[in-house]
Amino acid sequence: MLTRHRFPILLAMVVMCGGLMPARVAAQQDANEVLATALAEAARTDRLVFLHSGADWCSWCKRLERWLERDDIAPIFFKDFVEVKIDVEAMEGGQELMDSYTSGPAGLPWLAILEPDGTVVVNSYAPNGQNIGSPQAEWEIEHWNTMMRTAAVRITEEEIEYMAKTWAEDRQAP
Repeated sequence: MLTRHRFPILLAMVVMCGGLMPARVAAQQDANEVLATALAEAARTDRLVFLHSGADWCSWCKRLERWLERDDIAPIFFKDFVEVKIDVEAMEGGQELMDSYTSGPAGLPWLAILEPDGTVVVNSYAPNGQNIGSPQAEWEIEHWNTMMRTAAVRITEEEIEYMAKTWAEDRQAP
Protein backbone atom coordinates (compact mmCIF):
# COMPACT_ATOMS: atom_id res chain seq x y z
CA MET A 1 0.00 0.00 0.00
CA LEU A 2 1.23 3.48 -0.91
CA THR A 3 1.20 5.62 2.21
CA ARG A 4 1.55 9.37 2.50
CA HIS A 5 5.15 8.87 3.57
CA ARG A 6 6.16 6.71 0.62
CA PHE A 7 4.49 8.81 -2.09
CA PRO A 8 7.06 11.67 -1.99
CA ILE A 9 9.89 9.15 -2.27
CA LEU A 10 8.21 7.44 -5.23
CA LEU A 11 7.52 10.77 -6.90
CA ALA A 12 11.15 11.86 -6.45
CA MET A 13 12.34 8.61 -8.02
CA VAL A 14 10.05 9.01 -11.04
CA VAL A 15 11.21 12.58 -11.61
CA MET A 16 14.89 11.64 -11.21
CA CYS A 17 14.49 8.87 -13.78
CA GLY A 18 12.95 11.25 -16.27
CA GLY A 19 9.40 9.94 -16.08
CA LEU A 20 7.92 13.41 -15.67
CA MET A 21 10.25 15.47 -17.82
CA PRO A 22 8.45 16.35 -21.06
CA ALA A 23 10.99 19.09 -21.89
CA ARG A 24 13.55 16.37 -22.66
CA VAL A 25 11.37 14.92 -25.42
CA ALA A 26 12.36 17.70 -27.85
CA ALA A 27 16.01 17.18 -26.99
CA GLN A 28 15.72 13.52 -28.01
CA GLN A 29 14.82 14.42 -31.59
CA ASP A 30 16.93 13.02 -34.38
CA ALA A 31 18.86 15.84 -36.06
CA ASN A 32 18.68 14.23 -39.50
CA GLU A 33 14.90 13.88 -39.27
CA VAL A 34 14.55 17.52 -38.17
CA LEU A 35 16.67 18.63 -41.13
CA ALA A 36 14.73 16.40 -43.53
CA THR A 37 11.47 18.02 -42.40
CA ALA A 38 12.93 21.50 -42.99
CA LEU A 39 14.27 20.52 -46.42
CA ALA A 40 10.83 19.21 -47.41
CA GLU A 41 9.21 22.44 -46.20
CA ALA A 42 11.74 24.46 -48.20
CA ALA A 43 10.97 22.47 -51.35
CA ARG A 44 7.23 22.82 -50.79
CA THR A 45 7.41 26.61 -50.22
CA ASP A 46 10.15 27.44 -52.76
CA ARG A 47 12.60 28.65 -50.11
CA LEU A 48 16.03 27.66 -48.82
CA VAL A 49 16.94 26.23 -45.42
CA PHE A 50 18.74 28.38 -42.87
CA LEU A 51 20.56 25.81 -40.76
CA HIS A 52 22.06 26.93 -37.48
CA SER A 53 23.89 24.58 -35.16
CA GLY A 54 24.11 25.48 -31.52
CA ALA A 55 23.76 24.30 -27.94
CA ASP A 56 21.61 25.20 -24.97
CA TRP A 57 24.52 26.80 -23.09
CA CYS A 58 25.64 28.96 -26.07
CA SER A 59 24.88 32.64 -25.39
CA TRP A 60 25.77 33.63 -28.97
CA CYS A 61 23.25 31.03 -30.21
CA LYS A 62 20.57 32.58 -28.02
CA ARG A 63 21.48 36.02 -29.39
CA LEU A 64 20.97 34.72 -32.95
CA GLU A 65 17.64 33.14 -32.01
CA ARG A 66 16.41 36.37 -30.38
CA TRP A 67 17.43 38.31 -33.50
CA LEU A 68 15.57 35.89 -35.81
CA GLU A 69 12.44 36.29 -33.67
CA ARG A 70 12.43 40.09 -33.76
CA ASP A 71 9.21 41.59 -35.11
CA ASP A 72 11.18 43.66 -37.63
CA ILE A 73 13.45 40.80 -38.79
CA ALA A 74 11.24 37.70 -39.01
CA PRO A 75 8.96 39.01 -41.81
CA ILE A 76 12.00 39.86 -43.90
CA PHE A 77 14.13 36.81 -43.18
CA PHE A 78 11.53 34.10 -43.51
CA LYS A 79 10.46 35.25 -46.98
CA ASP A 80 13.44 33.26 -48.26
CA PHE A 81 14.34 30.81 -45.51
CA VAL A 82 12.97 27.90 -43.52
CA GLU A 83 14.77 27.87 -40.18
CA VAL A 84 16.15 24.72 -38.64
CA LYS A 85 18.10 24.68 -35.39
CA ILE A 86 20.25 21.67 -34.63
CA ASP A 87 21.32 21.29 -31.01
CA VAL A 88 24.69 19.58 -31.33
CA GLU A 89 24.57 18.19 -27.81
CA ALA A 90 20.94 17.41 -27.11
CA MET A 91 19.78 16.05 -30.47
CA GLU A 92 20.62 12.56 -31.56
CA GLY A 93 23.18 12.92 -34.36
CA GLY A 94 23.40 16.69 -33.90
CA GLN A 95 27.18 16.97 -33.74
CA GLU A 96 27.61 14.47 -36.56
CA LEU A 97 25.22 16.44 -38.77
CA MET A 98 27.11 19.68 -38.11
CA ASP A 99 30.42 17.92 -38.77
CA SER A 100 29.12 16.65 -42.11
CA TYR A 101 28.65 20.26 -43.28
CA THR A 102 31.70 21.93 -41.75
CA SER A 103 35.18 21.89 -43.21
CA GLY A 104 37.09 22.22 -39.98
CA PRO A 105 36.80 23.76 -36.55
CA ALA A 106 33.69 25.84 -36.15
CA GLY A 107 32.40 27.61 -33.08
CA LEU A 108 28.74 27.98 -32.26
CA PRO A 109 26.48 29.04 -33.70
CA TRP A 110 27.54 27.70 -37.07
CA LEU A 111 25.35 28.63 -40.04
CA ALA A 112 24.64 27.31 -43.50
CA ILE A 113 22.08 28.08 -46.15
CA LEU A 114 20.99 24.94 -47.98
CA GLU A 115 19.12 24.11 -51.15
CA PRO A 116 16.07 21.87 -50.59
CA ASP A 117 18.25 18.91 -51.64
CA GLY A 118 20.72 19.68 -48.82
CA THR A 119 23.43 21.24 -51.00
CA VAL A 120 25.24 24.12 -49.29
CA VAL A 121 24.71 27.49 -50.96
CA VAL A 122 26.85 29.43 -48.51
CA ASN A 123 28.01 29.01 -44.92
CA SER A 124 29.29 31.10 -42.05
CA TYR A 125 32.99 30.63 -42.77
CA ALA A 126 34.22 34.09 -43.75
CA PRO A 127 37.08 34.48 -46.28
CA ASN A 128 39.51 34.57 -43.32
CA GLY A 129 38.41 31.01 -42.42
CA GLN A 130 36.66 32.04 -39.23
CA ASN A 131 33.04 31.34 -38.38
CA ILE A 132 30.95 34.51 -38.07
CA GLY A 133 28.42 32.89 -35.72
CA SER A 134 26.09 35.58 -34.46
CA PRO A 135 27.71 38.55 -36.24
CA GLN A 136 29.06 41.42 -34.19
CA ALA A 137 32.33 42.65 -35.70
CA GLU A 138 32.26 44.56 -38.98
CA TRP A 139 33.89 41.69 -40.92
CA GLU A 140 31.31 39.28 -39.50
CA ILE A 141 28.41 41.52 -40.52
CA GLU A 142 29.93 41.94 -43.97
CA HIS A 143 30.08 38.16 -44.40
CA TRP A 144 26.46 37.95 -43.19
CA ASN A 145 25.60 40.40 -45.98
CA THR A 146 27.50 38.22 -48.46
CA MET A 147 25.52 35.18 -47.29
CA MET A 148 22.26 37.05 -47.79
CA ARG A 149 23.25 38.44 -51.19
CA THR A 150 24.33 34.98 -52.31
CA ALA A 151 21.15 33.18 -51.24
CA ALA A 152 18.27 35.62 -50.98
CA VAL A 153 15.71 35.81 -53.76
CA ARG A 154 12.84 37.78 -52.23
CA ILE A 155 14.85 39.78 -49.69
CA THR A 156 15.79 43.14 -51.22
CA GLU A 157 19.12 44.93 -51.00
CA GLU A 158 17.48 47.52 -48.74
CA GLU A 159 16.32 44.75 -46.41
CA ILE A 160 19.81 43.21 -46.35
CA GLU A 161 21.20 46.62 -45.39
CA TYR A 162 18.53 46.97 -42.72
CA MET A 163 19.41 43.58 -41.24
CA ALA A 164 23.10 44.58 -41.21
CA LYS A 165 22.18 47.80 -39.42
CA THR A 166 20.34 45.86 -36.70
CA TRP A 167 23.38 43.62 -36.17
CA ALA A 168 25.62 46.69 -35.93
CA GLU A 169 23.31 48.37 -33.42
CA ASP A 170 23.46 45.29 -31.19
CA ARG A 171 27.21 45.07 -30.69
CA GLN A 172 27.05 44.17 -27.04
CA ALA A 173 27.97 40.63 -26.11
CA PRO A 174 24.93 38.54 -25.17
